[in-house]
Amino acid sequence: MKNLFYIIFALGFLFLGSCTFNGQDGAPGPQGPAGPRGPAGQDGQDGQEAFVFEYELITFSASNEYSVFLDFPGDFVMLDSDVAHVYFLYGQTEEGDNIWRALPQTEFTKFGTLIYNYDFTIFDVNLFLDANFNLNELGASYTDDWKARVVVVPGQFTNGRVADSVDFTNYHEVIEYYGLSEEDVKTVK
Repeated sequence: MKNLFYIIFALGFLFLGSCTFNGQDGAPGPQGPAGPRGPAGQDGQDGQEAFVFEYELITFSASNEYSVFLDFPGDFVMLDSDVAHVYFLYGQTEEGDNIWRALPQTEFTKFGTLIYNYDFTIFDVNLFLDANFNLNELGASYTDDWKARVVVVPGQFTNGRVADSVDFTNYHEVIEYYGLSEEDVKTVK
């Protein structure tokens, strides 16, 4: 009998301890004072969201099966969610500004249709040629001494915004959107 009394007492105590007491109308009571403010943390540096790597004197040949790997620098870490965009230097305007074209890029040659294309991993970019004719027929103007820029951008949000409004085929618009300049371009040897 004594044990039964203790069990009932303990259950009643647990029941009352789990109850909250509100005002007469059932609404919560007034909020208590704010607790003390925690110590201020150190300000971190703003991280860079996008990166530009430049590769010069790219040459496609039969010996490399018209494919060229562009390794990212050893100190660069690309995230799985990041995206690489590749641009070829196609010339200059009359004012001397560079003309960058986004890959894939299609050329209509006297031999047939030629496509400059790419794919990428978190370690490198693979540039390759594809055509509806034998690539051995191409001359140096199509295969030698290309300059490429690889722009790595976040695949998710950027400063709390989505990059839906950016035309990724326009190199200058991409660079402007991510706040990059010529000083941010890192030449990779």
